[in-house]
Order: sequence, then structure tokens, then C-alpha cells
Amino acid sequence: MPVLTFSVSAQQQIELSPKAQVSLITVAPGNELYSLFGHTALRIHDPVTGINRTYNYGTFEFDASGFYWKFALGDLQYFLLASRFGYVKEAYLNAGRTIIEQQLNLTPGQVKELYRLLEINALPKNRYYSYEFFYDNCTTRVYDIISKVIGDSFSFSGPLNPKQKSFREFINPYLEPVPWVKFGVNLLLGMPADQIPSGPETLFLPDLLKTGFAKGIVQRADTSVALVGQETIYTSPNPVSARSVFLTPALIFWLLLGVIMILTYTYPENTKLWIWFDRILFGVACLVGLLILFLWLFSAYPSTKWNLNILWSLPALPLFGVLLNTNRVLSASSKILWSIFIAIIVLFLLSWMFIPQEIPGAVFPLILLLGYRSWIRFQTKSVVSNSQPIPAKKVNM
Repeated sequence: MPVLTFSVSAQQQIELSPKAQVSLITVAPGNELYSLFGHTALRIHDPVTGINRTYNYGTFEFDASGFYWKFALGDLQYFLLASRFGYVKEAYLNAGRTIIEQQLNLTPGQVKELYRLLEINALPKNRYYSYEFFYDNCTTRVYDIISKVIGDSFSFSGPLNPKQKSFREFINPYLEPVPWVKFGVNLLLGMPADQIPSGPETLFLPDLLKTGFAKGIVQRADTSVALVGQETIYTSPNPVSARSVFLTPALIFWLLLGVIMILTYTYPENTKLWIWFDRILFGVACLVGLLILFLWLFSAYPSTKWNLNILWSLPALPLFGVLLNTNRVLSASSKILWSIFIAIIVLFLLSWMFIPQEIPGAVFPLILLLGYRSWIRFQTKSVVSNSQPIPAKKVNM
């Protein structure tokens, strides 16, 4: 449905009354990929002036040119959008997503200052920012502007990360309904995703900000009050149902490993079946390595740096080149490459428990398969050729 937006310049003369209230809006996750983690917004409601607006830092243009390219490079521009709360509420409830509204105990002066800052942020020249999913998103922006208004009088009654979870551990439960997306995300996130956030850095997801604000305390003169006052829950008549996926990456890769080990003893090694299977297997592995390297070097996301999955994937690149070569003469020298790769695989698996990065469990059977096929290739006397055999030289006696 269309969302009603506002021209800031047309609203600049409106002055909030002392009855104006600010609420934190937390929207439950949806089925679309961009909505898996839920959503955060701010609502300003003034019953006297009639202002009833939602400020949303999570807006983006999906049909913008080069959308996926910009997202991969960390250059996707999100922007702040002001919309009528009734339209936003109806849209989310119709999409099956529950809305939780927490009214914040701010003074009339703080409410007015927050309204002023939001209106300034919503100006076309100020509204855009480069999205980053851990450190700069629709949730962190809401926390930043609230803490700026409240100042040093704002604190928390308890620890925000009592179980010392990492960024990766926080996001994984939201990815459970889409196991292939979860596998891809964890494969492409490096060691920074395994850092343990502390303090306000923990409040990077909508649910975390909602829970954190529930622990918030605001100091006023000689007394302190809870940051969150009244809480209202808007339930959708048709809530989003959880999806279940049977063919998970782990199941597929374990089945593939088992089937290939059985077929190895059924079909002769020197057949086109195996050369083409190995080309696909090692081609996929080196593509993963190249993608990790690309994100490491060129993406603005800090969480895609120092990805140790590159240790088992990128070394497959020269072996993919060997498998593409149809010249039998190179088969002997290629054994050195196969032996090096086998050593890399063995060392990676032996150090699995000590690697300072959480490696997706589904990668384990895939690495075993790469190692197994490498061992078979190492023992094979020659690489299958699609060309004619090299004729023997005639020797004159």
C-alpha cells in the first residue's frame, strides 16, 4: 500500500504541545529477506496538534540502479522517511507482523528537541546514509538520536549482553527459517562478526533495542524513572507463519559426500563423469574463495574482512586450472599441487576448534569432500583428456 510522506518545509511552523509523546516502535520479522531481523522506528504523537508521525531510518530504493552491487560493496544508501503512523501500522499488520510500541518517558523539552532533530534529519540533503548491518542501521540510528537528546542522564539497570554473545550469535536465530541464506551469510562474514559487543554496541537489532530500552533509566534531579512507560502491542489477525526447509545445506553436503564415496568404487576414475564432477566441485570452491577475497578487499563492510574461510576455498583455484587442462603431460607435476591442497585441508580440519572464527557447520562435509576428491586425484596416474591421445614417437633401430 502507498505510504504517506511529508514535506518537512511545510511542517516547520508546527510547535508541539506539552502533551506530545515519543514511542519506540518495534516490528516483528517478516518473510522477505530484508525483513528477517524486524524493524525499528520512532513515533511522535501530539493529540493537540494532530501530529502522528513515524520516523523510519530503514528505507531504501530496491529498484535503484546497481542495487545488489552497491549492497555488496557497502555503498547502499538508506534514508529517513517520515510517514503517518496509521498508514505504517496498517501496512505492517496486513503483512502479518506484530507491532510493539513502548512509550518513552521523556520531558516535553526532550520531545521537542527530538522532533526538531528528526525533522532536520528528514531533509533531502540530510536523510541519506551508508547502511552497515552491525554498526549503522535503522536501529542504531534510533538509539543514537535518543541518547543524544537524553544525554548523560541515560543509563541501563543491567548488562546488555549478559551471555557474552557475538554479533554472529545474535543474528543466527533470525536466519533459521532460511538455512541457505544463513549458510551464505555465515560463510561470507569474517572474524569481526565473532566479536562480542558490549554496552550500546549490543543494541544493533530491533529486539535488542526494545529489550535494552526496557532496562533504561533516566535520571531527573534527585530521582530516576524508567525510560519505558506504557507498552502497547498491536497483533496482526494473520500473523506470519514460520517456514520450514527440509533440504538444508548440511543435509545436502553430507548426502553428497556419502553418494560420491560410494560412486567412487562403482565408476572407474578415468572417466569424464569424475573430471566434470571435480571441475564443478573445485570451481564452486574457488568461486567462494574469490568472492571472499573480493569482499575483503573492496567491500566497505568491516565484518567481511579477515574471513578465514578463504584458507580452504581460494587454494582450490590452481587445482581448478589443472582440471580444466586436457594435456596429460602436466599430470605428474600437478601432484605437487594436489598434495599441498590435501595438507591445507588436513591442517584446517585439525585446527577447526581453535580457529578464532565460527565456521558454518555445513562447510565441514564440503571440506571433507574436497579433501577426499583431492586424495583420489593425487593417487590417479593421469588426468582424463578430452583430446586425442598423444601418439608414441617412432624409434628407428
